[in-house]
Amino acid sequence: MFAENTVRKPVDNVPEAPKTGIRIVESRFGSLEIADDAHITLPNGLLGFSEFHDFALAMLPNGRHPQFRVLQSLTTEDLAFLVAPLNIDSGAIDDADLSDACATLGIARETLTILLIVTVRRDEAGAQVSVNLRAPVFIDSTRMVGRQYVLPNNRYSIRHVL
Repeated sequence: MFAENTVRKPVDNVPEAPKTGIRIVESRFGSLEIADDAHITLPNGLLGFSEFHDFALAMLPNGRHPQFRVLQSLTTEDLAFLVAPLNIDSGAIDDADLSDACATLGIARETLTILLIVTVRRDEAGAQVSVNLRAPVFIDSTRMVGRQYVLPNNRYSIRHVL
């Protein structure tokens, strides 16, 4: 269902920050370069964080783990999420479920960017990395507006191990 390279493969329609108007944000992930025009509005916030609406996408410092991004709150430096862009053609989310979500959210598939929230759990055996396939963040990359959307199909795991 979820090929190993689905998340790790570069995704073409992830908004990239141009190198003009950069500010530095001291995040829990380190010093992040945030472009002035990389602002993403999440009108409903994220699950459990509904009061936070203003975010930006950034690369991890020093080019580490290029398959991931940081979804950084622009309201508070303490709030940031590790995310993985999803290749929408990967098959990880059924086409019918994608179409229903796009119709519900008013996002054209051509402008759709999907971010999966990443969780890293550490124990004595090492680290386990998983993504939430059940509630991805759908972003209209033209309008830079998004929403975390819980897919009604319960076949998607909230802890899909990579």
